[in-house]
Amino acid sequence: MTPTKEIIGLRIISILDGNQVGVVKDFVLNPKGKTLDFLIVDQPTDIFGAKVIAFADILGLGEFAIMIPHPGVIQDVTQNIDAQNLLKLDTHVLGTKVLTKKGQLIGVVTEIVIDEETGRIATCLFESQGEMHQVEIEQIITLGKELLIVEGSPAVPNQPIMEPKIVNEIPMPEESTLLEETDSTDEVIEEVNVIEEVNVTEEVQPTEGAVSIDEKETEFNLFEQRQLQYFIGKKVHKDIVLDNAEILLAGELITPEIVTYITKRTTLMEVTSHLQKN
Repeated sequence: MTPTKEIIGLRIISILDGNQVGVVKDFVLNPKGKTLDFLIVDQPTDIFGAKVIAFADILGLGEFAIMIPHPGVIQDVTQNIDAQNLLKLDTHVLGTKVLTKKGQLIGVVTEIVIDEETGRIATCLFESQGEMHQVEIEQIITLGKELLIVEGSPAVPNQPIMEPKIVNEIPMPEESTLLEETDSTDEVIEEVNVIEEVNVTEEVQPTEGAVSIDEKETEFNLFEQRQLQYFIGKKVHKDIVLDNAEILLAGELITPEIVTYITKRTTLMEVTSHLQKN
């Protein structure tokens, strides 16, 4: 069993020529099958376009490297419809809240443990009130974008949990010192009270042109930013309405300016799905 945190950053080695062909940048989960289906590859020579490896094409997953038969199994995500569909679901699990079938919120997922032979999720670890717990795959009902829904009572994992560091007690000052500081403390409190009264009367005016959190554009991750750059010089085979209401026509060359009009993930995935093959 391998935690996903140990998979990220692993070297990818081709058995055919013995060369390192990339590094694992991220992973793509299948919420329905409860499996890890793809690995996202970080290649220094690949400036534009994201690449993926299907877990089925992996020959071995060890603590030092991931072994593949040859570089040909590394695919362009724009040419793999299964990878595109899973990326649209945006199911990361890490950091999602854990909710029981009875509606009780019991923690937040901190790690996913994968069966390196099958790619199937074995367990999920989550933190609750300072303690680590684990939920077996059989207890997981739903792997959602925002929630991990489980049934039953998750168990405490067998591995030892690090004890919190003991903070040294702060020595208490002597009684005589406290008496000497009382007068100066009272003066400080009076000054603070006066300042608070003045601040309460001042009404904070909203800044003109301020944008609320809901109005902000989507912040693309590294993988998505590379995908946007990959679009430049490409064409789509159908008309697509961009996020500034302009239309990207079928057969029109995508320019850097057009890329700036793609600000939502749904639009990014739509363009990805309809790119013309070279």
